[in-house]
Amino acid sequence: MYALFEEAGKFLAGRILSEAEASAQVELDSGKRVKVKAAAMLLKFDKPAPAALLAEATALSQSIELELAYEFAPEEEFGFADLAQDYFNSATTVQQVAALLRLHEAPHYFRRAGKGRFRKAPAEIVQQALL
Repeated sequence: MYALFEEAGKFLAGRILSEAEASAQVELDSGKRVKVKAAAMLLKFDKPAPAALLAEATALSQSIELELAYEFAPEEEFGFADLAQDYFNSATTVQQVAALLRLHEAPHYFRRAGKGRFRKAPAEIVQQALL
């Protein structure tokens, strides 16, 4: 089992070595082991491998149209997986992570509302940012 988590503003993925109620021991591809709080874990998955997941998701994220994603997004706070389900129509793990990466890199469209949670930016701010 693998986990995707955020640490210091970066998204990392690795193999879960052990898991407790509040945290997990995760081994990154580099061999480094890190303790990850359960609240910081954004996604657990079985496949693909962590490096492949991040590489595929990064490539796919660039094909997500921000204007279209903005239209799909609900007015209230939402999770990246929810938007991916609407955008891709039954999203895979790679598509969910791609949505997360795209939302994260577009603060003028989507404000962060917590770990893996976002909220649409007001239309006026989006218009100003696009000018």
